[in-house]
Amino acid sequence: MTGETLRLYRCYPRISGARTGKPGHWSYVPRPQFHGRWDNSDLYDSWYFSKSQVGAVAESFYNKREWIPEVFLTPAGTPRAIAEFTYSGGSLLDLDDAETLMGLGIRPSEVVVQDLSKTQQLAQRVFETRASDCGGLSWWSAQMPSESSVMLWAEDGAPPAGLKLSGIQSLSLEHPAVIEAAARLYRPLGA
Repeated sequence: MTGETLRLYRCYPRISGARTGKPGHWSYVPRPQFHGRWDNSDLYDSWYFSKSQVGAVAESFYNKREWIPEVFLTPAGTPRAIAEFTYSGGSLLDLDDAETLMGLGIRPSEVVVQDLSKTQQLAQRVFETRASDCGGLSWWSAQMPSESSVMLWAEDGAPPAGLKLSGIQSLSLEHPAVIEAAARLYRPLGA
């Protein structure tokens, strides 16, 4: 991606009145981060997104066997949300591109592997060599390979450069992205 504006999506536990950078606000990222595929909290904050609403819902709720109304509520009982962004920052290194993988000297299995020591080491290597011309990574979703996931680098708890909020929608069993993600993941929707 060069000079292109992307639409990105992120699910989060919205809390009415939450302040910028605090839990419940779209701009909150827990720090330090250790458990994400590409996390290296000593170098950068990891902001995870999907390139589609369906992908964001699938990545956020795939581990729930049955999608009931409570799945889409915060512990306080308010609806979880999906935030839509435009991103026009640095280019993304596409880890779903054969030429890119060959240039990095890695195989597709090294991207999809559930071994954080390997994926985090790869992200560190890319960050240290490409951060000046690269805003983050994109790869295929582990839950829904036809969808693309994105991780943007940022620092000091601030949103990534070039990221702008476009809108926020409440999630529920009736949200079109929830309905589609449930169908594609074979998750029953119910009461």
